[in-house]
Amino acid sequence: MVGQEVSLKQTTKLQKIWVGSKPYILALLIAFGITGAIIGLLGYNVLKAYQTLLFTSFTSQRGIIETLKKFIPLTLTTYAFAIPFKIRFFNIGGWGQMLFGGTITAIVGIALAGFNLPAIIFIPILILVAMAAGGVFALIAGFLKAYYNINPIISTIMLNFIAIYFVNFIATTEPWKAPRTGHPMSLKLPEAARLPELFGQIHFGIVIVALVIIAVYYLINKTVLGYEIIATGINPDAASVYGIKMRRTLMLTFLIGGALGGLAGGIEVMGVHQRLIEGFALTSGAQYGIFGILTALICQGNPLGVPLSSIFISILLVGADAMQRTLQVPVELVFLSQAIIVLFIVVLRRRAGGSFIQ
Repeated sequence: MVGQEVSLKQTTKLQKIWVGSKPYILALLIAFGITGAIIGLLGYNVLKAYQTLLFTSFTSQRGIIETLKKFIPLTLTTYAFAIPFKIRFFNIGGWGQMLFGGTITAIVGIALAGFNLPAIIFIPILILVAMAAGGVFALIAGFLKAYYNINPIISTIMLNFIAIYFVNFIATTEPWKAPRTGHPMSLKLPEAARLPELFGQIHFGIVIVALVIIAVYYLINKTVLGYEIIATGINPDAASVYGIKMRRTLMLTFLIGGALGGLAGGIEVMGVHQRLIEGFALTSGAQYGIFGILTALICQGNPLGVPLSSIFISILLVGADAMQRTLQVPVELVFLSQAIIVLFIVVLRRRAGGSFIQ
């Protein structure tokens, strides 16, 4: 009898997962079908294009490494959007927070170069600096919404422009700029300020991201603040009646989201470029902030859904680069496919009444 009950519960759970996953499967089929039709009409080999798009990440060591390198900042910028999204506010400034965090990391790293700090001290300092910079930068938008009711969509977009020009200023101005370069970039960070590589291939940022995934899951699901964030997102009026401070919760979500966006910038500066360079927050010709928004919408901002969606989008980005390089298929077609995936997932999920990522 007990065995039958367990079997019935397992069957019910599997049915629930299947029903919840159907919008995702349908959205993928529709998006890949439309994109494949366009690729065929343009005269490219559709099967070869999809083989390159979907399997480049797994067919070589370089493909795996490149996928993980994209996965690291993408996961963090996805959280930058997903955490404020929990209370139904849109942080469109993940890109700007990444830029600002990376810029401040470079400034502080260069400023501390003469102190000969060991890596075990230097790296944590810069990680905290990156998070503080991104968090404070995002907190501006949270403060404006909390106290002046200014739409964070507008304020975060405008802050993006400030971050862009701040990068250009630092990368082209003494004492930070590198001499005799044809592209805006800063001096290199000291050796002790650079993230070490694991197995000689992928930098330590992958460990940092793993810790962030665990921390965000714990924050949202196991803490009082996480409960307040979820309750505020479900019904802000009821949450306020029961003593949850809306202003405080709103500002904290932007602070945390921005801190993770800033961390993405710091990791890129410390682990990939080892200096501030204009365009460091771009991948495949587009910004990580936009990809973070798309990725968060795919998984509804679910803490455990974020890394799953991020690895999927990273696979597509690596495949898109390879497809453009080897088959001359425009990478914009992959961006189109991603947009269609998000559109249909949102529509079909709404009709289905939920998500299998709970």
